Amino acid sequence: MQLFERLEHPVLHVSIGGSPVDRRPLSFQLITDKGFPSAVAHLRFASDSGIGNKGDKVTVNVSYSDYDALLFTGEIYDAAIHGAYRNLALTDGYKKLCDTNIVAAYRKEMANIILQDTLDAAGISETAITCPEVEIARFSTQEIPAEKVIVTLIKALEEHGYTGFRFFFDDKNVFHFGTHEDTGKNEGEDFSFETGRTIFKKDVGKIEVLPLPIRHTQDVTVDGVQLVTSRTDLYLSGRNSRLSLWLEETE
Repeated sequence: MQLFERLEHPVLHVSIGGSPVDRRPLSFQLITDKGFPSAVAHLRFASDSGIGNKGDKVTVNVSYSDYDALLFTGEIYDAAIHGAYRNLALTDGYKKLCDTNIVAAYRKEMANIILQDTLDAAGISETAITCPEVEIARFSTQEIPAEKVIVTLIKALEEHGYTGFRFFFDDKNVFHFGTHEDTGKNEGEDFSFETGRTIFKKDVGKIEVLPLPIRHTQDVTVDGVQLVTSRTDLYLSGRNSRLSLWLEETE
């Protein structure tokens, strides 16, 4: 997708508790990595704003003129004053997995049933799942967080010859489970970047571009070559805004 001829300075739009926030945030940072199931996100306001409390639902969008894109959906994990700033640490559905302890005990059960039971226990209902139809003879754990149950399940699938599985939450806070060939990747618009035109900086395996809605495991085209993002770091603050992309060959 080529937007660059009509993109202006990006504007952040934040909604907390279902209502738009009138006061514009000072900054927003979003980091995603294919090796970690949760996005890392932070909003910063002036310390006297009083905006946001722990547990409040949050959505963050970015707009350029007539172009608008969702960046994050989740909730406030922590709200604290640091000097002149009110910092809001954000979390997605991964927190539910970490906060839900489970004792798993199955004999001759299908992997998808174990996964679904785990998600049900954590209260996660919006999902995009591709799980092989494999029966696991014995699957049991001590009382551990639901997140670790899923990690253990992935290891069990590997023992049955199924590899490449990952799980994460996307920009809409939908739980994904699968491989790069199916639901184990972030879907998004097809962005193309060119050196000297739409790439601000370029290093080995990394480029810096305009802040756009791109997350890990998303396909992009760089100088005519199709690549996939392994890590992203988006930062929006006044006119100091950018998106860093770490790139790999398509899986």
